Order: sequence, then C-alpha cells, then structure tokens
Amino acid sequence: MNTAQANKRWMLPAGIVLFLGGLVCLAFLIIAVMFHFQTKTAPAATFTNAPLLDRDALEWVPPTEPPTEPVEEPDFVYTMGIDMAKVASHHAANPDVIGWVRIPDTCINYPIVQTNNNDFYVDHSWQGAPSFAGAIFADWRCTLDTTDNALVYGHNMGNGTMLHAIKNYKVYDWGMAHRYFEVASLSHRYLYRVVACSVLYGELGAKFEYWNAISMNRPNYRNYYNNIQSTAGTWYGDGVPVPQDNQDRMIALQTCNSGAHDGMRCVLFAECVGDVTNVAEFSEKRGLDSGKMTSLSANP
Repeated sequence: MNTAQANKRWMLPAGIVLFLGGLVCLAFLIIAVMFHFQTKTAPAATFTNAPLLDRDALEWVPPTEPPTEPVEEPDFVYTMGIDMAKVASHHAANPDVIGWVRIPDTCINYPIVQTNNNDFYVDHSWQGAPSFAGAIFADWRCTLDTTDNALVYGHNMGNGTMLHAIKNYKVYDWGMAHRYFEVASLSHRYLYRVVACSVLYGELGAKFEYWNAISMNRPNYRNYYNNIQSTAGTWYGDGVPVPQDNQDRMIALQTCNSGAHDGMRCVLFAECVGDVTNVAEFSEKRGLDSGKMTSLSANP
C-alpha cells in the first residue's frame, strides 16, 4: 500500500467525525439563541428579586429540647444483694468506708472507701493497710447520696479481682444480661442502669474529661451524655432519657485498661434508676406491679 492510499483510508473517518462535531455545535448555538430571545421578551415581573419569605411576619419560637421517647420500666428480676449490716460493720472498723458496690455474677462486691485525696487507697486496702491491689475508692469530691455524677476507682487486677470485671461490659450481650448493679451509702442503696462501657484516655489533655463532671445542671448533663455516647465502645443507652438536674444522678466506675498505653482507662457509665432502700416505696413510685415488686427483693 502506497502513501496516497493510506491517506485516503483515514480521511473518510476523520471527515465523518468533523461533520458530526459540527452538527453538535450548531445545535448548542440554536438552543442558546432561543433561550436568549425568550429571556429578552419575557415580562419583567417574571424576574423580580422579591424574597421567598416575608420574615417580618414570622413569629420567633425559642428552641426546645426534642421530646424524649417514653422508656419502658425495666423488668426488675433483680435481687438487691448488699447487706447494709455489713456496710455498717466495715464502717465501724474503718470510718473511711462510706458505702458498697456490687455487680451480680462478678467478684465486684466490695466496700467503697474515701479520704481527702485520690492517692492513699491506690496502694492501701480498705482497712488502711499497704496493699498492691489497693481498694475501691470514691473520688474525694463525691458524695454517694447527693453528687450529680459520682466517680469510683479501682485497680484492674490480673487475677480478676477489684474492678477487672467491668471490662465484661465491652461485650454487648453480656452487658445486656447484667445491665443493673447496685451501690450503697451508709444509709441508702441505689439501683443503677448501665449506659455505656468505654475505653478512654483518662489523664489531663483528654478530649472528654469525664472525671471533672461532678456537679451538673441540665446543659452540662446533655453535654456529658452526648460525650459518653460519642465515645462509647459499647452503648447501652438507647431509650434512656438525658438526666435532669436536681432529679437524676449518674456514676462512673473506672479501672485501668490492659494495654500498651498506661493512660487508657476502661469506664463504666450508669444512671441511677432510684433509691431502693425501701423496696415497697420504690416500687410504688415507679408504678411497678406486684409481680415486679416481689422480684425486686433485698437483704435486710
């Protein structure tokens, strides 16, 4: 094949492409001319700059919190197990004993101690004797009966003792089967419902300093609750209303999280269902039926 023949072979396809491209350009030109003509001849009122809303006629309504979905009362197939006489005897042995914490089906069944700092009971037992395991102790700023958000600390011992078992709540199915636990002061006992189990950085500089949320009003509660949910490793709080100041209280149980970073903590967040010192009175306030009243039993 010579050069002249080769040129003829590609000239035909190229010509077809150029012809089709010209048709496309001509079509766009016709559409543009028609649109310009219609715009120039349309009535002026069609293109006014009148606002879509008459904002002066609107009535301002202050923002409100979204309505909370009604929460079903929990099925209180739960036996209160803290022995208040035992709490009293431990307090008599050491006045730093201020209460007790118990989580069913775990070894967490300990006195809670408290002194004027958060250092002593890190390496002392509840009796005050030196101990590698330390004790379960409340933050010095807290009062179990009245603080909006109480903080309780304990070691994560390799043998499964102290607060090691709160890590079980990382497993959702286990946590749902153990969603309730109890805390007692010297004179009252309270039922708590787990909201979340989280692994968080627990030292200064953390984005969420949960340990500094002690006294809270309604906006603080909402912010605190939102932070718990957004950082939760395992979330149990669906359907649980945001706590209200002067009405509701929360608690956080903290232990070390096994791992390479010493600053990480495993924290169990829970909200107080109510004061169960008097079972019948508690059941009446919650509107529980007689079957639930009998199932919510308590030691004397």
